Parts: sequence; structure tokens; C-alpha cells
Amino acid sequence: MELNKIFIRYRNPEQIIYFGDRTIDLFRIIKGNPEKINSFERESSERLFPAELKRDLINTGTGIVLNSDHFVFNMLNFDKIPFRKKQKDDLVNWRVEKIFPENINNYIHEYFQFDNNTILSVLVKNDLITSLEAEIKAFGADLIYSGNSTIEIINSLKNYKERPDFFIEVDARIMLAVFFKEGIPVYIRKMRSGRGADTGDEILRTVDYVEKNYGFRPISCSVFAKNEEGESVENSLRDLKLRLIVQERSDMRFLPGVK
Repeated sequence: MELNKIFIRYRNPEQIIYFGDRTIDLFRIIKGNPEKINSFERESSERLFPAELKRDLINTGTGIVLNSDHFVFNMLNFDKIPFRKKQKDDLVNWRVEKIFPENINNYIHEYFQFDNNTILSVLVKNDLITSLEAEIKAFGADLIYSGNSTIEIINSLKNYKERPDFFIEVDARIMLAVFFKEGIPVYIRKMRSGRGADTGDEILRTVDYVEKNYGFRPISCSVFAKNEEGESVENSLRDLKLRLIVQERSDMRFLPGVK
């Protein structure tokens, strides 16, 4: 199934600002083809976006995409999920409140249902989204969408001829692995990106954990990387004898509207 977006949108943005681990990147999407316009180093100031970004923005539908580091993901399994939305909302919120140590009222909480038993819960701090959107609007941009790179990648899997048992999303120091069983996400884990054996050991431990707890051995993987760290992860997968499935435009699938 195709996921809804974390935040509702009625059309794909023609201009996207990616809020990454080390950089802020500006893209334009023309007929499904992304073009990077500029890249800025993340600043350590009170401002989230550099002032220089304003001069590159054009007056068109604009989106913000944040990487996985800003989000909390939880896979939830139920004996049966209610059909009515109110009952479903109450059940999901109750489950998340039991496992999440903070007050979820301080977060934007969205969830996605995959079948009669499985839900992916996604949390992001409300203050962060409010501040990001306020700064972009102050630049004069027509903001129509805010979203998450991981959800965009999951959503894009429907376009692949061959789907992997899991994928790894890489953005500088951040890695996130999403494992699938019969096409449905079952396990998500965040990791810090390292070099060589450290990365390989992390991946192997996670694969072993999935085999032990979910009853299957993941053997194929795709890597979605926004920087050179992706090559190191791919080499680690080959060293582990895992089958690497190279996906078209794997460095751009974190953007909405990419064909």
C-alpha cells in the first residue's frame, strides 16, 4: 500500500529543503527529476536555516524534509486494530504512552497502518516543526509540505521491481535500518555510522536480532545514502555476504515526487 505522508499535502512540492545531519540542501523537482540547487553547512546558531538560503528560494510550492534523526519510530503490533478512527487513535496513543518516556503532547504523532495487526508510529517534536516552518515562511516561501526522509523511502518501495529484505538510510553520521517481512515493516533501528568493521558489526548484530525475534534471516539490502558514507556501508554489506540490491536514484528517494 502507499503510505500517507506524515503531514498532509495535496500536491508534490516543486522546491524541497532537506534538513540533514550536517548540511541543508535545496532541491528543485522538475517532472520528477531532482536537481540540487545549493548546499549549506548546518549552523550552530539560534537560526535553523542560514540567511543565504533565502536568495535561492523561488516563489513556488515548497516542502521541508527532515532526516530520521529528528524522529522517533515504533513498530506496534496488535491482536486486532479497530476499524473506527477514534478507537484506533485511542489505542495507538495508549500503547505509545506506555513505551515512550516523554509526554507525547509535546510531539506531533502520526501513525501508518499496514495490515490488521501492524502500525508504524512516528513522533517528532512539535517545537522543531513549528520553528522550521516559521523560518521558511519568513523567507517568503509558499510552504505546502513537511515530511520525513524515511517515510519517503518506504513509500517509494512500491515502485521497485525487486524489494529488499531491509534497507539502510545513511546521512553522514546517522544510519537507520528498516526490515520487512512479506512486504510489511517489522523492525526499525537507528545506528551511528562508522567505518569498516564497526559498521559491519552493527549490521550483523541487527540482522541476527531480526532472525532471532522475527523468524526469518534477512539476506538482501538496499542502501539509500546522501553522501559518501553510503559506499562504506555497501562495502560492509558485501563483506557480510549480504546481497546488495542497487536501486535507481537511491541517493534521491528521500525526496517526495521523485520518479
